[in-house]
Amino acid sequence: MIQTYMNEEVFEKLEMSKTEVTELTLRDLRCPNCRFLIDKIYSDIQGHMQVKCPKCKNAYIMNVAYFRTKKNGERSFTVYLTKIE
Repeated sequence: MIQTYMNEEVFEKLEMSKTEVTELTLRDLRCPNCRFLIDKIYSDIQGHMQVKCPKCKNAYIMNVAYFRTKKNGERSFTVYLTKIE
C-alpha cells in the first residue's frame, strides 16, 4: 500500500472546500444515450465541460448553464448533454 502525505496548505484548502459545499445542491451528470452516471456536480458549477461516458463511450460537450431548469417551483438538477460529432 502506498501512503502519501499532503502538506498543511493542501489540507486546509480541502477543508475549506468541504465547508463551502454544505449549502450547495449535488446533482447527477448522466449520459443521455444510456443514462449511466458519469459524475456528480455541485449547483454552483459554471462553464463548459467535455465528458466521455465510460459505459457507451460517447463523448459530449456541455455548458452547465443550459441545464438549470425549474419544475414545480424547484430546480431540476438532471443534466443532459449534446453528443460531439
